[in-house]
Amino acid sequence: MIRRPGPRTSALLIVAATAVAGGAWLATAYAGTARLRDVTPGPNGWTNRSTPDIVLRVDNVSGLKRYAVAIDGRTVTEHVERRGDGLVVAGVRLADGRHRVSVEATAAGIFGGEIRHSWTINVDTQAPGLHVSGVPSRGWLRSDTLRLRGQTEAGSRIEVRAGASTARADADADGSFAVSLSLTDGALPLSVTARDRAGNIASSTATLRVDATAPAIDVHAPATAHANRPLLSADVTDSNGVAEQRVTLDGKPFRLGQRPAAPLAEGVHWLKLSAQDAAGNETRRTARILVDSTERLGGATLIPGARGADVEALERALRRQGYYQGTLTRIYGSRTEAAVRAFQHARLIPVDGVAGIDTVGAMSTRIVIDESDHSLTLYRVGKRPLRFGVAVGQPAYPTPTGTFSIIVKVVDPTWTPPDSPWAQGALPIPPGPDNPLGTRWMGLSSPNVGIHGTNDPASIGYSVSHGCIRMQIPDAERLFDMVYVGTTVTIRA
Repeated sequence: MIRRPGPRTSALLIVAATAVAGGAWLATAYAGTARLRDVTPGPNGWTNRSTPDIVLRVDNVSGLKRYAVAIDGRTVTEHVERRGDGLVVAGVRLADGRHRVSVEATAAGIFGGEIRHSWTINVDTQAPGLHVSGVPSRGWLRSDTLRLRGQTEAGSRIEVRAGASTARADADADGSFAVSLSLTDGALPLSVTARDRAGNIASSTATLRVDATAPAIDVHAPATAHANRPLLSADVTDSNGVAEQRVTLDGKPFRLGQRPAAPLAEGVHWLKLSAQDAAGNETRRTARILVDSTERLGGATLIPGARGADVEALERALRRQGYYQGTLTRIYGSRTEAAVRAFQHARLIPVDGVAGIDTVGAMSTRIVIDESDHSLTLYRVGKRPLRFGVAVGQPAYPTPTGTFSIIVKVVDPTWTPPDSPWAQGALPIPPGPDNPLGTRWMGLSSPNVGIHGTNDPASIGYSVSHGCIRMQIPDAERLFDMVYVGTTVTIRA
């Protein structure tokens, strides 16, 4: 059985249906009411156009009964266009600066009424000023990091591009900014862009040459060379080319890829290289080279750092002469060098601490002159003595006795009259058959006394000279080649 609703229930249903219908109508009415949604430029917004479009987005713009727009108090309603779902103020020229926009409108409907809105906009049609520091005006950047500082309009967005690198920053309230970005070597296009809040752009461009890498130097030199003219070379490379290269061997200019022009002394030598690229980056390298090419004393010059049997023989010779004390080290160190210097000083040899041919020869040779039998004997280590006949000083001008050393050697000397009564009025005699010194002069550490040849061979064996020691010319030439500056000369009465 179906029960029908009674009168009371029917009345309630009618009321409910009416309420639902009314609510739906109200919702529809509210949704269709004109309302201001947003504006562009927004409050305190920016535009870079002198005649900007000022857009008022309105929901249900058709529901506006009237509207009025003013800028800085001046009505511009006649410049308002209806576009789509909004109103646009177009064609009003505005000066750069802040402007206030005001809107008054009336919306129709039960939910309508007055619409009032006011806000400020900023007009800026000028590109920002841009000053950048930190870009090399010429030359190269010798760093893999570019640090730029600058000045522009406050609040501007800064973008720096250099090659594939990009960095961004915002200018501070005073317009200053600082930007850093990493770089790679090479010639890079550089651009700095400042975009102000209105969208105006200022830019600066340049070509940035970057070289943060110094030249590479790969030295090819033996740490120990068993030849006295080792090949010395190096590979010098740089991504941008080597602009300047300097090489020295023991302080003297040297060309890589060659052997030293003269044999190197036994001991430590220093090869120094420096290379500079176009950007000014510099690399320095030093190679220590120990030359040990012989073990025979006298086979090569010895300098500090030398080692081996030849150094031991040098130390023995110095010890025999009384200049070296202590154990034999076989290493040319400070003690050996000091002993060599002391020997050189005593023998009037240039004091350099280097055991060259003269120094070593002076240690291993000595001359003994016996005035009584008019003889000169040369003693050399490991060799038989050589004896020569000589003439010595006459009683009025005797040859001095004692121990001296050879201080100078001259080939084809010129005879210069000494400051002595017997030579008064004499003139110098150049080299030749009339020269009383012959062809060789070996001056001693005793003033005006020397060993020399003679153009009077009959005087040999007698005491007839003015103090010097005369020899046959062939004998003097032979002796000359076997003695050294520094050779000890002992003269006995």
